Amino acid sequence: MYKQRILFLLIPFLLFYALPVSAVKKEENKWHEELVYYLEIDRFNNGDVTNDGSDFNLNDPLGYHGGDLKGITNKLDYLQEMGFSTIILSPVFNAKDPTGEQVENFKEVDEHFGSLKDMQQLTKEAHEREMKVLMSFNAYHVQNLKDDLIDVVSWWVSESEIDGYYIDQVDTLEPDFWKLFIQTVKKENENLYLVGSILHNDHLSAYKELGFDSILNELFFKTSSETFTDVDLPFTSISEVVKNSSTAFSNYLDMTNTARFTLKATENAQHPGVRLKMALSYMYSTPGTPIVYYGTEIALNGGKPPENKPLMNFQSDEELIDYIAKLAKARKSLPSLTKGDYTVLYEKAGMIIFKRTYKGESVIVAMNNTSQSQNVSIPAEEIGNEKELRGLIIGDIFHEENRHYPFILDRETAEIYEIKEKTGLNLPFISVFLIVPLLFVAFLVVAYKRGKRNEE
Repeated sequence: MYKQRILFLLIPFLLFYALPVSAVKKEENKWHEELVYYLEIDRFNNGDVTNDGSDFNLNDPLGYHGGDLKGITNKLDYLQEMGFSTIILSPVFNAKDPTGEQVENFKEVDEHFGSLKDMQQLTKEAHEREMKVLMSFNAYHVQNLKDDLIDVVSWWVSESEIDGYYIDQVDTLEPDFWKLFIQTVKKENENLYLVGSILHNDHLSAYKELGFDSILNELFFKTSSETFTDVDLPFTSISEVVKNSSTAFSNYLDMTNTARFTLKATENAQHPGVRLKMALSYMYSTPGTPIVYYGTEIALNGGKPPENKPLMNFQSDEELIDYIAKLAKARKSLPSLTKGDYTVLYEKAGMIIFKRTYKGESVIVAMNNTSQSQNVSIPAEEIGNEKELRGLIIGDIFHEENRHYPFILDRETAEIYEIKEKTGLNLPFISVFLIVPLLFVAFLVVAYKRGKRNEE
């Protein structure tokens, strides 16, 4: 009875402290905090062989390869374990081709991918995992549908409870149309994400100002491909892009309409897994929302479309998958990696050290994109006196030495460092290992003596 009374008294306090947490969670539901995975429905995972169709042909790069909505639902845990909070689906509409370029009905699911019920089940299970689902379409392919587009978009939101849209090539339609489109759609659902890509990078800021939640940063794609598909290359160009960018943009290494990052790395006679680790480390630790194209986690290869869309393989080495999960954990746990400013402390011929700071929290990122080990010393005033730097990826820990911090990195490695107060010996922790054995020995002695007495 006493315990029940205590619990009853605690309930109001628990509710009081739980409410602000929920409010904060809702308020911080922003695109720049998402980690995004774009997948090709037909090439990802076959969850229902009954809808493969007579035109199923794994040897035809333009044909159907069996991927469907059930297959995606079956792999939601796989995506969540890598830290992804949002998935973007390639066009799901009823079309004559798996890419959704020749749409026949915008209010029907392609029969190869399943049904509306399958779509509803996918979003339901994604939401249960606190993941979001975005549908996509190409603006160029809906020019004749402009008058009905708002109706179509709203219909899908209502029917399947999706969380937004990725719209490819938005600059193929005039800005005035998108301004009206965004105002109308956001009025119906202010939390709906609207993300776009553009054909011409000089339109980047103009289309962002129309009200899109984010626009893909093509300059990041181009410069990251130049910087990270080989070693010993300067960070100058990519760093300049990041300095002039913002959290309003989304970054990517490859996408549905590009050749694979892996292809460029192999053409440079480089190991694609190592090259991807370096590129992803930079993308996850700089301003802008990371968008990862399906198969990047297993270094899928391929040239320009449709060669860049091979069938996914889930039997691959998990090293890169685990690495992506570590990057995601670091980005989610440190607000400075999503919202912080970007200050370069050192940069020379493939070695860079930069600082991200947000509301008193600072993070140091060190990247050695060279063919040799590097040892760089940074003055303490750039980081803070008497601090401890704790690595979150490799696990390195070091302190200030002679008013400097020595960054020692092996070739082709990256590390994200938390800045903590310097700690000495952890006496409470050490005492546990001393006291517990002593207590156990004392217990045995007492038990032995009692046993002797009972025998007497």
